[in-house]
Amino acid sequence: MLSRMLRFGEFTLDADRYQLQRSGFPAKLEDLPLRLLMLLVSRRGEIVSRREIQEELWGPDVFIDIEQGINTAIRKVRQVLRDHPEKPRYLQTVVGKGYRFIAVDVVEGGAGETGGTRDAMPKPALDSEAFTLEELGRAILSAAGLEKLLPRQTPFGSDALAKKPDQPE
Repeated sequence: MLSRMLRFGEFTLDADRYQLQRSGFPAKLEDLPLRLLMLLVSRRGEIVSRREIQEELWGPDVFIDIEQGINTAIRKVRQVLRDHPEKPRYLQTVVGKGYRFIAVDVVEGGAGETGGTRDAMPKPALDSEAFTLEELGRAILSAAGLEKLLPRQTPFGSDALAKKPDQPE
């Protein structure tokens, strides 16, 4: 069973609020990828097969393209966690078997647990390593409801600074 609140890296997964935060700011993650993350975290260290993912997220009798759905959900979780499949910090692909949540710095806590409260959870550090200026700008624009002004996201950050194929080096 998933603890009500877990911290790993700069992330906080709050099952009560059905929310993922990064460095204290809400991380945008759709329902299905969030449910997938919660499943993997609840069984951290164990391999969760694609069949188990299908049964948990869609049920055993669904006849849509489950393979593509799982791939998309995994990609979205990795994108939000900024996790690379080649050098994973959080989600490990076990080829031919499934996926495993591998974070080593998981801290459990939250209201209602023995001796813990939400206030007892470690707060994110507010130093230069906690978040980048781009992330701060994104948070400010998001809070102001101006997300449409943000550049499109790629799996590993903004593509606004990426070299365009037709640009000389």
